[in-house]
Amino acid sequence: MTSPFVNLVRRAAREHIPLDVAIELTNHCNFRCAHCYIPDFEARDGLSTERIFALLDELAGMGTLFLALTGGEPLLRNDWAEIARRARELGFQVMLLTNGALIGEAEADIMAALSLHVEISFHSADPATFDRVTGVNGSFERVLAAVERLARRNVSVELTVPVTTLNRDAARSVPELAHRLGVEAKVYTSIFAKKDGNREPLQLRLPADEAVALHEIGRSTCLLPENEAGRIDPDEPLCAAGVRYAAISASGEVRGCTILPGAAGNLNEQSFREIWEGSPWFQRLRSITPQSLKKCSTCTKLDYCGRCHAVALVEDGDLLGPSKSACDFAEAIERRHLRGA
Repeated sequence: MTSPFVNLVRRAAREHIPLDVAIELTNHCNFRCAHCYIPDFEARDGLSTERIFALLDELAGMGTLFLALTGGEPLLRNDWAEIARRARELGFQVMLLTNGALIGEAEADIMAALSLHVEISFHSADPATFDRVTGVNGSFERVLAAVERLARRNVSVELTVPVTTLNRDAARSVPELAHRLGVEAKVYTSIFAKKDGNREPLQLRLPADEAVALHEIGRSTCLLPENEAGRIDPDEPLCAAGVRYAAISASGEVRGCTILPGAAGNLNEQSFREIWEGSPWFQRLRSITPQSLKKCSTCTKLDYCGRCHAVALVEDGDLLGPSKSACDFAEAIERRHLRGA
C-alpha cells in the first residue's frame, strides 16, 4: 500500500504544487569549507525582509508545506529569526541548514521555541580534521557546543556529514558521536561543482566504489518516488526540480534547485506564482521524463544510478544526456552486488 506521504509527493508533482522550497537567505559565510559550491561569499543579499515575508505568504497560498532556510550561513542575517518565526506562524515545517558556529544560548532558545528542525554540517569527530575542512581553527569546539545546546533543549537536530577525501573517517565517527549526543546523523557523498561551474570541489569526491560502500543503494530524495514495482515511472517527471521543488537564491533568482543552472525569473521583478506558473524554463523541466533522456531512457541502470539533471548539465554539458558520475555509481553498485557485499 502506498504511503500517504508518497501520495502527497506524487500529487504535488502531478499538479505542479511547490511542496518543497529552499530559500538561500545569504551567500555570506563564516566558514570556507573546501567542498562548498558557493563561488562568491561576498555577493550582496538581494531580498529584503519584507520581500521574503511576501514570498512566504505567497507560498502558503500555493500549497508549500516544507521550507528550508539556508545560505551561505543563514544566521549571518540579522532577520533570520523573524523570517523563521513568520514561516512557522504560516504553518510551514521549517528546516534550518546551518554550520552551527553562531548558535549561542539565545539562538538555541529561539530554535527550541519555534520547533525548528536544525541540520548542522558536521565534518568529523576529530577536531583537526573538522577544522581542516572548514578552514577555521576552533570550529569543531564551537559547532559541537552548539549541538549540545540544542540537544539539551530537545530541538530536532540532524548532523549532515558530507564525506570527501578529506574526512573519510566521518562516515563512521560522526554517526557514533551523534548517537552519544542523542541526535540524528545523515552521511552523504554527493559533492557538486560550484554554482559558477568551477569544478574544483569535484577533486574531493570519493571514488564511486568507496561512495557506494558508505550507504545503502538508493537515489537522492529530490527524485520522485518509484512505482510499486520499485521502478521509475517512464511517463512521470524524473526529478522534483521545477516540478514540486524550487530554490530561491540570495539574489532573488528562482531556480529549479540549488545546483541546477538557469533561473526561471527573479523575485525582485515578478511574483513567485508568475515565475512558477509561467516560466518556459520550468515548463521544460516538467516535460523531462525518463523517456526524454537521450541514451539513458533505454538503460537498465536508470532505476538506481542516481542520475541528476544538474550534474549531467554542469559536468557533462547536456541536460538530457548521460552523467558520467551516475554511470560510475551504477557500475559500482553492480560490482558490489556481484561480490555479494
